[in-house]
Amino acid sequence: MTEHVPRSPRTAVLLSAVLTLAFVAAASAFAVLASSTRQLGFADVLLVVAFAWLVGLDYPIGAGAAVPGQLAFVPMLFVLPLRFVPLAACAGLVLSLTFTLARGKRPHLCPNAFGACWFALPPAAILLLAGEQPFAWRHWPIYVAAFIAQSLTDLMLTVFYERFVNRVSVRSLVEVLGTVYAFDALLTPVAFLAAGGGPYAFLALLPLTGVLHALGRERRNRLDTQSEADRLDTLAHVDDLTSAANRRSFDQRLTVELARARRSGSSLSVCALDLDHFKRYNDTFGHPAGDDLLRRVTASWSATLRPEAMLARIGGEEFGLILPAAQLRVAEVIVERLRAATPHEVTFSAGVAVWDGTETIAELIARADGALYRAKSDGRDRLVIAA
Repeated sequence: MTEHVPRSPRTAVLLSAVLTLAFVAAASAFAVLASSTRQLGFADVLLVVAFAWLVGLDYPIGAGAAVPGQLAFVPMLFVLPLRFVPLAACAGLVLSLTFTLARGKRPHLCPNAFGACWFALPPAAILLLAGEQPFAWRHWPIYVAAFIAQSLTDLMLTVFYERFVNRVSVRSLVEVLGTVYAFDALLTPVAFLAAGGGPYAFLALLPLTGVLHALGRERRNRLDTQSEADRLDTLAHVDDLTSAANRRSFDQRLTVELARARRSGSSLSVCALDLDHFKRYNDTFGHPAGDDLLRRVTASWSATLRPEAMLARIGGEEFGLILPAAQLRVAEVIVERLRAATPHEVTFSAGVAVWDGTETIAELIARADGALYRAKSDGRDRLVIAA
């Protein structure tokens, strides 16, 4: 699988500049060449400010985030002179970035934010060709076409930008953006209610954004809390050096597997593994080399095990291995596979115990440890079966 490596920041800035200049030229030509019967007024200024505020809010949705700018952009199409709508949207984005920077925060808009204003041009052009009529529900086919043109333009531009600059796959982008455009589609009918209520009717929608913002912030906090809980849970169950399971995870998993074996009557094998002469290796090559060896041993062993097996670092150079539904012969074969996968710098001794159907966890582990002790006493680099 090829890793997607972003291009240099210089490439991103250059492409953003090209898209921005092209948009400004197209929007300016549209403003000069198109004709409009509407007049600019104070409501138009309020709409631009409202749009700037709304696009500064982001709500986490699925794997992406959406902004409620549609609640102001749609009324702009029915209040502002249509020939000025693309430039007004661009002015709103510039104002939004100014607000964000003034608060000392990092803008969530992409570096191509100004060039991304292309989304405003197709719907304005479609409604202008339809005669710049006041809002009426009977014109819904025109509005659907305008929304589709808006979404497709934004989609193509975003895919082009992210694919060319950040080398993100088209499939992953479409999956994320599909959710975002669905959010816009749900907001658009609500915005139509304001579009037909007069030049200041959009103000009634702004409290809705406060509710959405509160819900979005609550969801983000819950996600952050869950993420932190998951991180702490991982730290509590994973060995920080080797990323293998730790002793706590080993004990919990063994409790579960022993209960399952007791219910089903299946086999359960436990292996105690210990690297031979590891202290001498540490003294000779140093602790960093010893840590590296532990990581490589863990990675090599883990790669040979099936998903149902659990390898855990019990402490130091000692490991434990749980093999659910594994009889003695299977456990022996698996240990030999581990031996073949072990880095050449080291060998290991092993003790294997198969649950006898009645003993406790402590007794099972004690038998495996006893077998390991005999393996080391008999010369190391060998496997001993518990009596």
